[in-house]
Amino acid sequence: MDLLAEPGLSLTDHAAEPGSADEERLHLLASWSATTAAAAAEAAVPRDGPPV
Repeated sequence: MDLLAEPGLSLTDHAAEPGSADEERLHLLASWSATTAAAAAEAAVPRDGPPV
């Protein structure tokens, strides 16, 4: 799918058969993305006091 707001960019969607090894692998990729996003959000939170 082409993104009209950003010429040259496209969006790709992946799906897998429920219960398949491919579905398990897509869940693993999603967990990596979620872990990275959570770590970035954690790093952006200001902390009071000296570093631990």
